[in-house]
Amino acid sequence: MVSTTTSRSIAGLSVLVATALIAGCSSAEDGTVDSGSSTEATTTQSKEGFPVTVTFAPEAPVTIEDQPERIVSLSPAITETLFAVGAGDHVVAVDEYSNYPEDAPLVQGLSGFTPNVESILDYDPDLVVLMSADDSILTGLDAAGVDTLVIPAAENLDETYSQIEQVGRATGFEDQATTVVDQMKTAIDAAVATVPEEVKEQGLTYFHELGSDLFTVSEQTYIGQIYDMFGLTSIADGGDAYSQLSNEAIIAANPDLIFLSDAKAENLTAEDIAARPGWDTIDAVANGRIYILDDDIASRWGPRVSQLVEEIAAQLNQLASSEAVPAAA
Repeated sequence: MVSTTTSRSIAGLSVLVATALIAGCSSAEDGTVDSGSSTEATTTQSKEGFPVTVTFAPEAPVTIEDQPERIVSLSPAITETLFAVGAGDHVVAVDEYSNYPEDAPLVQGLSGFTPNVESILDYDPDLVVLMSADDSILTGLDAAGVDTLVIPAAENLDETYSQIEQVGRATGFEDQATTVVDQMKTAIDAAVATVPEEVKEQGLTYFHELGSDLFTVSEQTYIGQIYDMFGLTSIADGGDAYSQLSNEAIIAANPDLIFLSDAKAENLTAEDIAARPGWDTIDAVANGRIYILDDDIASRWGPRVSQLVEEIAAQLNQLASSEAVPAAA
């Protein structure tokens, strides 16, 4: 909102905020969805089953007559989803922030925040995926005969699952999408179950940093709901889903845990956080409970959400095993 990092995080996680987990419909050895590869089965699905109708907004169902062969994605979360369900071979261009998986055809300057019809049409798409769009973009793509899906940020896990399944349906990979969702649910349930109940019931509080301008999340947000699965409570209670706290307010709230989703983008370390004026008095800092999250995974609402849940679970388990669970302030 006020900074590039914050606006990207909010757009990703709920926008995100916002946000997508991923390519290839195959699973890693630990049971998580692996978005980096696709199997032969996922790329040879029949074109039978079309036309299909998908609905990402109740008032705007979209009917796709034929299986898309040239897809442009201007949404990092949905780029990951396309590759996760096996449609990656049909993706011809993605926006400048769609940096995962590595083989996604990223185009510098191709924007999902300010999409341009001419730039999109340069790639001769038969399907375009956007996070949001004004009428002029939709009108221009429609005039060119291009199917367009506007897929807003998911507000919760159920919406993520629904979006993945509908993206699979829209691209001809419905069965693979169902497999991805099943794998995600299994991985998330397993990760949450690994954390001891004594940790979940302790009433621990957290500060989730979206940017060094101290924007954070409340429990109303997508990621706030994920923290709630572990019994964690945001220090930003009530009010806006995303709020900017003062340095003094964070110190006074004295969170038990600090999670950073801006470390990569802003080159931050736990030592940088501890060096902030007055922060050495915060329990999370004094007790070494500053946790660095992957910026991209923490700001996207697609298939890699299961990896985010696993990452948080691992950090809480490390806390539980290394010391007695701290008493909440």
